[in-house]
This record gives sequence, C-alpha cells and structure tokens, in this order.
Amino acid sequence: MDEKSKILASQIKAGRLEESGSFPKVVLLDTVSSCNLRCSMCVHKDMTRKQGIMKWELLTKILDEIATVQKDTRIWMVFFGDPFVIKNAKPSIFDMIKYAKSIGLTDVVLNSNGCLMDETSAKKLIDSGLDSIYFGIDAATPETYAKLRVGGDYAETVNNVLTLIRLVKEQSSSHPKIFVQFVEMDENSAEKDAFVEFWSKQGVTVKIRPKVSWAGSIDAPNLVLGNQDRWPCHWLMQTMAIADDGRVVLCPVDLNANVVVGDATKNTLAEIWQQQLKELRSLHLTGRYSELPPMCRDCRDWQSARSDYHNMDNK
Repeated sequence: MDEKSKILASQIKAGRLEESGSFPKVVLLDTVSSCNLRCSMCVHKDMTRKQGIMKWELLTKILDEIATVQKDTRIWMVFFGDPFVIKNAKPSIFDMIKYAKSIGLTDVVLNSNGCLMDETSAKKLIDSGLDSIYFGIDAATPETYAKLRVGGDYAETVNNVLTLIRLVKEQSSSHPKIFVQFVEMDENSAEKDAFVEFWSKQGVTVKIRPKVSWAGSIDAPNLVLGNQDRWPCHWLMQTMAIADDGRVVLCPVDLNANVVVGDATKNTLAEIWQQQLKELRSLHLTGRYSELPPMCRDCRDWQSARSDYHNMDNK
C-alpha cells in the first residue's frame, strides 16, 4: 500500500472523513487567544488579530445551545491560546469548565503546553469535572524541547504533568483522562520511541500526530501529497472553530480569522453550520476544490488530520 493509501485508509477507518450531519461533532472555543510560549511548529507568535478572552455571555450562549442540540459534542475549551493563562481570571478557565459540565456536556476537553499548570491548578482541574486534557510536549530531552517549545522549561513542564497524574491517582478519580502529545517532525523524530516509552510507563495515553503547516504558514516537509491527491478535510467535515470575539472561522488552522464564515454573537451554531460551512463542505465532498477560498484551496493540511495513540495496553 502506498503512502497516500495508508493515510487515507487510516482516516476512513477512524470515521474522520464523514460529514457530521446537521451539527458539528467538535466545537473549538477560543476562550483565551493568548499563549505563553513561542513554539517553532506553531504560528501563534505571528498572530495578527487582537488577542482576548471570550466574554462569559457569549461562552454560555454557545455552551447552552450545544447542550440543548447535541450534548455529546466534543468541546475544546481552548482554540489557539493556553487555558492556564486565565487560571486566575474571573471567570477562570475552571469556572468555564464547571459551567459546561453543569449543563450536561459530556466531552469537555483542554489542550495545553502544561507550563503554567501548578499543583493548585491541577487540583482545580480535577474539581472542575474536565473529561480529558492533552499536553503538548513534543520532546524526550531538554535540548530538543528548548528548540521546539520556545520559552518553556522541560523539567518543570514534565513535573507539572506528573503532578496531575499523581493527584488523579491519589483521588481515585476517573477524570480528567490525560494525553501527552508528540508532534512528529524532523527535529524530534529520533526521540519518538523514548517519548512513548516514558509516558506510557506513567499510565497515560501518548498521542502522535504529524506536523501541520497552518495552511502554508510554516514549512511542513512531511506533507508529501499534492492537492491532486486530496480528499475531504476532516476539520471542515466535522469541526467548528470560534474565535474569542464570536467569529466562526474556516477551520482550526485559520489562526488569524482570514476566512470568517459566521458570527456566534448573532446566529446559532446550527444556522452557521448549515449555511456557508455547508457550502464549503459540499465543495469538498464533490471534489470542487478549485472553487474554495484560496486559503482552503491551496492548503495541504488535510493529510495531517490524523493521529496515532499509544498506551500501556497497546504499546
């Protein structure tokens, strides 16, 4: 089986290319668009849109609709920033999670670099009822970490995650489920096996995913397939990404809101999903890629919308 066939088969098997129907399967919320690191594989450091925190009224409006329409929708409570930037804000990220859980949402998750999560924050995270958290570390040595996760401290970050693991075990809690992520690229590929071995021994799941180019904003030589080989993009088929000011953007790699497809302050998510986003999904499903907005038309990140998981059971 050639490389294209392998990648395509893995996405089909995971059900990632199917249109999610009348409502998104995944909603990403830009609760805070600020981040404390300047990672080499991320374009956040080049963000041109104004950074901010989502207003409580907008957040609850969005969450209330999801709870009413489809409570099992996966809710990422962070989009481009790091949630622990607002660990001491009012409302804090913990207040936001607690609200989401209080109205019956079943799959509330976070993505973080882990640098700002001290023990107090870890305890609050458990208390909030969060279902899952993904920590991006991407290295098995301090030297590689320093090159990739610019501004972070490897030893401190690893200790922060180990602290959360310990607290979850001590409290015999079933949540949050903990994932540690490794974005595979030329700079760290030699450390992948060591990374999987170390974190698997800690009893958590390791997520390995390919590098994305953020719609061509950075170099990603792993994107080996040309657009003549493309298939419908998982992110467009199943996800909705909402900036902190309520703008709904093209997809999760549209950092600067270059393609705005709706406004969650004015319309429901269901309306937005069934209007311009539906038209874009139709273009993908019918292979009319040349008619897409340039950012989507020329993007090759559709082939990176996949992951492999490793843990103690399948290592």
